[in-house]
Amino acid sequence: MNRSEHRGDRRHDPRDQPRDQQRDQPQPAPTPSPAASLGGLPVEPLDPVLLAEVLDALATRQDHLDRLISTLADHVTATAAGGPWAWRHLTPEQARDLFTQLRDFVDWVIARYDLRGEAHTIPGCWYRHPVAVEELTALMVAWYAAYPAQATRASDAPAGWHERWLWPTLRRLNLELTTWTKCTGGTHQPPRPIPATTDPVAFTGFLDRDIDPGPDPDPDPDRAANRAVGSLDAATVRTLLATGAATALLPGDAYTPIRYQGSWYGVADPTTTPGASAVVAAGVGQATAGHWQPLDSERAARIDRLHARRTRATSPGSPPT
Repeated sequence: MNRSEHRGDRRHDPRDQPRDQQRDQPQPAPTPSPAASLGGLPVEPLDPVLLAEVLDALATRQDHLDRLISTLADHVTATAAGGPWAWRHLTPEQARDLFTQLRDFVDWVIARYDLRGEAHTIPGCWYRHPVAVEELTALMVAWYAAYPAQATRASDAPAGWHERWLWPTLRRLNLELTTWTKCTGGTHQPPRPIPATTDPVAFTGFLDRDIDPGPDPDPDPDRAANRAVGSLDAATVRTLLATGAATALLPGDAYTPIRYQGSWYGVADPTTTPGASAVVAAGVGQATAGHWQPLDSERAARIDRLHARRTRATSPGSPPT
C-alpha cells in the first residue's frame, strides 16, 4: 500500500486542518476552578475548632433569646386586666408601685403649676380619696400619651392635655365633685360613706326571672312563686346572716335553712352535695357547693313549726314542751 492510499484511509483529524479552520470550530467550555468561583479567593478547609466556637456562640445567643421571650411572656401574663393603671384589678404589689408613680406625678403637677385657690388645689391627703385617685391616674395616663418618650415631631397634644384634661380635672375635683372640701388646714376628713351597692338578692332574682327564666312555668303555684324569688349563694347567705337580714334555723349547721323576707330557703340535700363533709364544720353559709333554694309550702310549714318550738324552748320562763 502506497503512502497516498494510507493517507486516504486515515480518519478525519482536526489537527490536520489549517489553523484558521481550527479557530472557527467551537471549543468546549473550561471547567471553572473553586478559586475562580469565589472571585479568585483561595478556598481553605474550615477549622473544626473555629466551627465549634461559632456553634457555641450561636447556642449562647439562642439561650439569651429564649430567656428574653420567656421574660416578656411573663410580663404580659402578669399585667393586670385593663392595663397597669386599672386600680380595680391590681395586686397589692402593683397598687403600691402605681401609688408611688402617681405620687411623683401629682407632686410635680402641684409644684410645676403652683396649684392654689378654690378651683385648682390638690391637698396632701389626695391619696385617701378614691375618686381623686382615679381622676389623677387618668390625668397622668393622658400626660404620658401627650408626651411620648420617643416624640421627635411637633404636635398639639401637649396643648390638648392642658385644655382638655389638666384644668377640667382640677375644676371637677374641687367644684363639681367637692372631693375634699372638708379637708382644710392639712387635716384629712374621711369621705362620705360609700353609697349602697346592688342588692344581691334582688339582682339574683332579676337574673333568674328575666334573663334566664328556665323551663315553662310550673303548674304548682307555690313552687312557681318560690322560683321567682331566686336562689341564694353561699356569699349572699353569709352576708344576710351577718347583717341580721336573715335568720338561721340551726346556727351551728353549715346547711341550716334560713328565713329571709318571710320565706324559708334551704339546701336541697346536704348529704348528696359534693364536698359536704369538708364544709359542714366551716360554719353557717360556708356551703360553697350548692345554693339555698326557696322551699315549697309543705316543707316551709314544717320548718315554721320547728322554728316556733325552738323559739319557745329557748325563751326565758317558757314552759317545757
